[in-house]
Amino acid sequence: MSQKKSQTNVMLIISIMFGYALTYMDKNMIAAAIIPMEAELGLNASQSGLLMSMFFIGYTVMQFPSGWLSDKIGPKKVLLISFGTILVATFFFGFVSALVLLMVIRLIAGLGHAGVPISSAKVVANNIEPKQKMFVQSLILATSGIGGILAFTLGSTLINMNWRYAYYGLALLFAVAILLIFIFFPKEKKDTKEEQEKKKNKVPISVVFKDKNVFVIFTALLFLNIVLYGYLSWLPSLYEAEFGFDLKGISIILGINAILMSVGALSSSILVDKVFRGKDKWFALTGIIICALACIFFAITDSLVMSIIMMFLFTLTSNAVFVTLFSWPHKLIRPEVIGSSIAIINMGSTIGGFLSPTITGYLITAYGGNYNVAFIAMGISAFICGLVILLVSVKPVNAVE
Repeated sequence: MSQKKSQTNVMLIISIMFGYALTYMDKNMIAAAIIPMEAELGLNASQSGLLMSMFFIGYTVMQFPSGWLSDKIGPKKVLLISFGTILVATFFFGFVSALVLLMVIRLIAGLGHAGVPISSAKVVANNIEPKQKMFVQSLILATSGIGGILAFTLGSTLINMNWRYAYYGLALLFAVAILLIFIFFPKEKKDTKEEQEKKKNKVPISVVFKDKNVFVIFTALLFLNIVLYGYLSWLPSLYEAEFGFDLKGISIILGINAILMSVGALSSSILVDKVFRGKDKWFALTGIIICALACIFFAITDSLVMSIIMMFLFTLTSNAVFVTLFSWPHKLIRPEVIGSSIAIINMGSTIGGFLSPTITGYLITAYGGNYNVAFIAMGISAFICGLVILLVSVKPVNAVE
């Protein structure tokens, strides 16, 4: 690879990481913003859970269309459309007060978010050397922690002033992300006659639906994301209700937790490459069992110190497992259909993300504001994820029929 192309790829990946971090800032910030929103709008836990879940309906509906478009029209156009949709939805979220309108806007935001992970994975598949793909993918996913840090520092500062200001500020940052994509994304060249001929003989989309791994990883991510989005949605409310923390104190703890999200994501690719080489499945299984146990101990302990330790532990392990699962397609699936495959796989994530706040919100309300039962349910979901991981067939991409 030439030095010029290498530098172009670096700036391209940095631009994608910035936008990706903002999507996680949005996902995390709602958990902090919901506290003053509940006070202002008179929402209960079930209504708050439904509001947070609406995002994932849009996210789920747009998954496969985004993957198909990424394969057909290219990831640049999909990224620009996605960030543009999020920008508009985020800006208007700060304007309205009616619960129904807030739900509709979060649904639209979810439609925009759907294209970001899929088109980002397509960029990695198209532009990065095979040996570096898993590391670069984990690097991009590690920005989830950066997004969390932004949510619980900059976002929380603005939320303390007025939760609406936080969404105006986030919209401005998405405008910067769009500008970076315009500047650093390489110009998409027209296909040569040879490339057009290759496309005529491309791998059929039916290959995606015949690959068992696509649907196994889909299911594993569904149960894993019940854990990931369950605790992201309710940790601020739990620390306020159970330990009397104000938003500033919550932000400090969750800011540290967000750093660990990045550590867990980055460490996974290093551990899989150096320690668990060829044993990705056992790494994922070990991580998810620790995550499940940490969730359950988090729920049953009355100690603040122990609850924080358990929170940090399930954050580290759950994010390490998530990156391993989400990076597997680069090893197991043909690059020609990577966009469509990841669209289906990520749909599992979004369905889990939709179910999690709704189910846990219902459990919290049904048990009189007791958060413990919700976190025990998350621990059970993590164990089920581990059982599903056992079904993954680990084989090189060139072995796919």
